[in-house]
Amino acid sequence: MAAPVILLHGFAQTPASWNEVAAVLQKRGHRVCAVDLLGSVRPGFGGTPCERASMAGICAHVADLVRHIAAGEGAPVLVGYSMGGRLAAETLVRHPGLPLASLVLESAGLGPADEEARATLAQRNGEWAARLRTEGVETFMDWWETLPLFATQRDLPAAVRAAIRAERTASDAETLARVLEAWGAQHQAAESDTLAALVRARDAGTPVLYVAGERDAKYCAVADRARAAGLPTAVIPNAGHNVHLERPDAFCAALA
Repeated sequence: MAAPVILLHGFAQTPASWNEVAAVLQKRGHRVCAVDLLGSVRPGFGGTPCERASMAGICAHVADLVRHIAAGEGAPVLVGYSMGGRLAAETLVRHPGLPLASLVLESAGLGPADEEARATLAQRNGEWAARLRTEGVETFMDWWETLPLFATQRDLPAAVRAAIRAERTASDAETLARVLEAWGAQHQAAESDTLAALVRARDAGTPVLYVAGERDAKYCAVADRARAAGLPTAVIPNAGHNVHLERPDAFCAALA
């Protein structure tokens, strides 16, 4: 029986960002659970964030989901892209020994190099959150889309770019600001500790794969460090930061 698959999306995305990959997996017999992460941090009654609006809270939520699916259907494959990959990796740091069939991290940061880097990330994410609250989502995304990280997405067909834009602007500014404050990389374990946790998971029988796009220099460098730690990696040609969007065929092949 094919293992169930849990998919964790990136910042300012929705489960729909996985639709093409999910369709391929379902044809192969996998049951797919694409998690709505942003639904876990939206303001609740009276504008109060729920308990998942912290790194500890969201990691506990992902860990509980893994255990629930494993109990009913067998150990799942956990796949995370960008922010979702960071949360997946941090979940393994905080909840070692989870019943996983495998772990796939796509273009995911693995934590700050040191405390100076942590402080820099906290300041940056705080400034971005303030910018969201001040400027609103549309103006923030006008700027966000100019980041070098997304340069390769400018080559995508107009319809695809329009769908990406619609998804990025679907959430309210307060939700996205809270995501940056609650789940930012400043709350992750140090990269060395994350890599050590991933190696322990691999040694305990959970295959781990790190995926990056060849045209994404920042995360190819992370892949290099993962490889140096002894973890398998896949660098996908002609892809940038969002491999599963830009090269879904190659991403699914790596996932298989």
